[in-house]
Amino acid sequence: MMELLRDAIKKYYTSTRISAPPEIEKREFGYSKEVGQKIRTRHVSFQSEEELNKFLRAESPFYISYSVGYFKYPSATPMENKVMLGADMVFEFDADEVGVFTEKDVWICDNCNLKGFGYRETCPKCGKPVRMELFPSEEREKKLKEMVHSLINDVLIGELGFSEREVEVNFSGNRGYHIHLRSDVVRELDKDARIELAEYITGQSIDPRYLFSEPIRCGKEFCIRGPKPTDKGWPGRIARAVYEIIKEGREELLKEVGVNPSEIRNYHLYIERGEWPAPQRYPLRVWIELARRMAPLRGYTIDTSTTVDIHRLIRLPDSIHGSTGLSAKRVSSLSTFDPYRDAVVLPSVEVTVKVDISPSFRMKRREFGPFKNEVVELPLYVAYYLIGRGVAQWRLTSSA
Repeated sequence: MMELLRDAIKKYYTSTRISAPPEIEKREFGYSKEVGQKIRTRHVSFQSEEELNKFLRAESPFYISYSVGYFKYPSATPMENKVMLGADMVFEFDADEVGVFTEKDVWICDNCNLKGFGYRETCPKCGKPVRMELFPSEEREKKLKEMVHSLINDVLIGELGFSEREVEVNFSGNRGYHIHLRSDVVRELDKDARIELAEYITGQSIDPRYLFSEPIRCGKEFCIRGPKPTDKGWPGRIARAVYEIIKEGREELLKEVGVNPSEIRNYHLYIERGEWPAPQRYPLRVWIELARRMAPLRGYTIDTSTTVDIHRLIRLPDSIHGSTGLSAKRVSSLSTFDPYRDAVVLPSVEVTVKVDISPSFRMKRREFGPFKNEVVELPLYVAYYLIGRGVAQWRLTSSA
């Protein structure tokens, strides 16, 4: 079965030309020809796109990644001998960090091998932590895309002033998206500057105190001059968040900061004008605390370790992800992209697998499952996806 898979990967790289990252001769590459070991060999370099594709056709790795950094000597060791010349920045969105789980997701206990549907943190049998395997979900995919779109258009372009041509998006090949930011400005940022930028994006560095003035007279009442929902950047984000909380009457959160929901029912109309009502009962510190609690909710759930690491190796766009069989496909239109249709690159040859547990799901416009303790024949692209999720195993018979 593994030979069938290796042949399929080889055919993919033989028939598909993989575009090289910019300035390929300054990039370090890492790869693995073994399932489950994403980087087994690194400190590899290529001088051209042709050389890269020749390698892919000959070696057909299960995984291949390249450095976000540019180096004078990319294949040199140890790391300091490479001589860093700068680095791109990558923002990584992973589906399991979005916080949306469904009854079709599968939990697996690696300690006692128990499995089940839905979301769990610990095994009901042995009490050990379980791992979650996420299956295709329209709701989760929609939220992921909304976050990616917002980060690009509202923050990177809208707030920070980067251009569309400096941003590239690709599916991770597993369950998320990578946003590549390539700019001369970004290239020169050191790790500390990248940490500051990541904290700005996630909201960790935002201090709401600086968004408000002291109380002033607003007609017959007192108010606090503060941000409006139409403001750009974090001031507008926080104002929109609090505006929505009050307008929607989210009582639990309001009560947590000592606000009586019935007393502020129309306060969102004041915030709309940037006049935050501040009667004696609700002084400045109340609004600051509510804004502070909202800041993380208006940030972006990115893998900050990826964003700040100038030595990180990131998956090569359009290459195969060896744990799913899907392509880390470049995304030209986020709104129409469907990873379980557009990133499927393995063939439809039927293979026999034993499926322990799987919900019903759609791949390549076909419906599969649900399965539970069944031996079934499935297209190779589905079979390997289930094996990669840890819910199926190869069997010895197959048919073309």
